[in-house]
Amino acid sequence: MPDHDPVVVAVDETEVLLVRSGDDLYAVARRCTHQGAPLDRGTIDLGGSLKTVICPAHGSRFELTTGRVLRPPASSPLATFEARIEGGMVELRPRES
Repeated sequence: MPDHDPVVVAVDETEVLLVRSGDDLYAVARRCTHQGAPLDRGTIDLGGSLKTVICPAHGSRFELTTGRVLRPPASSPLATFEARIEGGMVELRPRES
């Protein structure tokens, strides 16, 4: 996994956005909950205490850890996944709500 570069993978029928920052791995649904824009084309901010992604279409901001909406127009959070790298493979599991 490249550091700080988004990667898109498919889990069943869900596209997942993966972002690695050092030892931390974040995994959220790839599509914005507002109108479905691809978040891998948005701005990813890993520098502060909150790790976020900004939708390229309308500017909704989501927290990568929890999927919660930090800035509208989106009103629904992103689905999030537990993620780890094990034996050179990325393992994902949906987080419980």
